[in-house]
Amino acid sequence: MPPSIHGRQHRPLVGVLLAIMSMTLFSWQDALIKLLSADYPLFQILFIRSGIIVVPLFFILLFRYGKTALATARPVDHMLRVLYNFTAFLSYYFAISRLELGQATALALSAPLFMTALSGPMLGETADLKRKLIIGFGFAGVVLVVQPNPGVTDWVGTVAALAGAFMFSMLAIQTRRMSATEPTELMVFYAGLTFLCVTGVIMPVQWVTPEPGDWLLLIGVGVVSLFAQLLIVHSYRFAAVYIIAPFEYITIIWALLLGWWLFAEIPDILMLVGVMVIILCGLVVIRLEHREEPPGKIAH
Repeated sequence: MPPSIHGRQHRPLVGVLLAIMSMTLFSWQDALIKLLSADYPLFQILFIRSGIIVVPLFFILLFRYGKTALATARPVDHMLRVLYNFTAFLSYYFAISRLELGQATALALSAPLFMTALSGPMLGETADLKRKLIIGFGFAGVVLVVQPNPGVTDWVGTVAALAGAFMFSMLAIQTRRMSATEPTELMVFYAGLTFLCVTGVIMPVQWVTPEPGDWLLLIGVGVVSLFAQLLIVHSYRFAAVYIIAPFEYITIIWALLLGWWLFAEIPDILMLVGVMVIILCGLVVIRLEHREEPPGKIAH
């Protein structure tokens, strides 16, 4: 098994700065994928993206750890993280290809609400009245963002975004659990390899030869995604999930700006109100969970 690069450290400022940089890069990645998805199949975009991630990471791991580069004592944990990662990102990428960028991002950021709502059936933790009220207000914000309208609302894209929100929460928790022993590059490598293998099977059937200028954008998606994933996984080494999570809401600011600039998407007042409600409720949930942690316990 390769040695841990750092292990967990309590350096919240470093973790926050890494998270902010990562969220900014993820936002640009999302915009590029939405832009390219108008002309190219999603699986083709993700295949090229994954290849750009996997190849350099393989050589980095080989250089640093030699023959044991891909060895791990936690194969089951890696499998779980890969499952969460693949499901979360595929659902979200599919959603942004169908919804407005700001709308898809806002729905994905409802993740803390889903985790709190499902803590009862999944973990046997019954939510108190305060949490139930917060969940209710939060999902009211989701309704404002979606604005259900028969024949108008894209329910397929909406469900995909909400499914991605739940899986993003599971991915964050699993990453924090593994960050004490597993190298950042190894976690990102296995996730990228999974995308490469799955999309590689489907992609040849859907392949559309890119225009010369589009190759730069397709390669750019991979490069931006590589750095974004390395930064966010590193951030969990320096700070707990409850510290990092609030800064993920920076993506909604970028999504609204990029949606307006690149796609002429102008959110209405109801959607903006819904976004603010989701963010507020999510922050309150994160704060409540942190306050009720037992003393000395490391948040996962």
